[in-house]
Amino acid sequence: MNNVEVLQHNFETIKPESIFTSIIEDDEMNKNIVEQIRKTGDVQDYKTNVKAYMTDWDMRGKPGFDKLEKIIMDMTNYLSKIYYNRPINPRVENLWGMIYKKGDYAMVHDHWPSLWSGVYYIEVPNNSGDLFFPQLKQAMAPKKNQMIVFEGKTRHGVRESLSDKERIAVSFNVKENI
Repeated sequence: MNNVEVLQHNFETIKPESIFTSIIEDDEMNKNIVEQIRKTGDVQDYKTNVKAYMTDWDMRGKPGFDKLEKIIMDMTNYLSKIYYNRPINPRVENLWGMIYKKGDYAMVHDHWPSLWSGVYYIEVPNNSGDLFFPQLKQAMAPKKNQMIVFEGKTRHGVRESLSDKERIAVSFNVKENI
C-alpha cells in the first residue's frame, strides 16, 4: 500500500479466546490415516509454515481422513452452537497430514479466513514440540488421540521437536457453507 500507514491496536476483550480439546480413540481410523500419510509422501517439501513432512492440502475422502472429517464437522458445528449460539453448516476446507521429526517445527501463523482450525494428534512422543499461542501466552503439550480446536484467526506455532521419534498429526481448516 503506497503512502499508507497501517497501525495495529491491541485491546483486552470481554470475550476470552478459547482453545477446545477432545480425546478421540479410534485405532482403525488412526491406522488408516497413518498409512495414507506415508503413502502420499512429503508433497510440500518444507515450503509452508510447517517445517516438517507434509501431505497434500486436501486429504478429504481418503481412508481414515473421511471419518476424521465427519468428527471435525460435528465438533465445529457443536462449538459454533455452544460458543457463538449460532449453528453453522460446516465444511472442511483443508485437511492434511504431517510427520514431525527431530528438528522440525511450525512457524507462527494463522488460518484466517477459516472459522475454525485445529490439529488431531495420532502419535506424540515426549519432547516433540508444544503447540503454542504467542498472543494468548499459552502453550499445550499435545497428547495421543487429542484434538485441539481453535478459531481460525488464532495465531499459533509448533516448537522444535527434540524427540528422536516421529510425531504424526493431522491439521484442518473449517469454513461455513453459505
